[in-house]
Amino acid sequence: MDNTTTNIPAAADPAQAEENRTAATGLGKFRDVDALLEAYTSLEAEFTRRSQRLKELERAVKEVAPAQAAASDTPSPQAGQSGAQLSDAAKNDEEVKAQIIAEYLENAAKNRSVPLISGGVKISAQRRVPASVREAGALAQQFLNKRR
Repeated sequence: MDNTTTNIPAAADPAQAEENRTAATGLGKFRDVDALLEAYTSLEAEFTRRSQRLKELERAVKEVAPAQAAASDTPSPQAGQSGAQLSDAAKNDEEVKAQIIAEYLENAAKNRSVPLISGGVKISAQRRVPASVREAGALAQQFLNKRR
């Protein structure tokens, strides 16, 4: 529905009629100021009800959370616990230990690879020591022939 075509009572003064038309277009989907006020009042009441309900639920959660923590027989990790305290808590819980070990083995299996020698490193061969001058000369000849 177009707000500019709403029935605005005709005023005797043309300035008053223009003001009424401008007010009607500024109200958006509301037909007049009374409808806008009524909608605002009901919205405010609903907001208050929801805010009160939210406070009740937050209070209930605060009351239940400490009771659940006290009922739990295993210590739960807190933000302020040290590594030693967490380690002790994990050692006492078989389920936690099994989960940690399974996660470690899974990550180790993913990263399994064979390290390769790279970067120009040469693998040395077994050293041959000549028994005579003649063998030494032959080794020298082989070495010199390979270099060419």
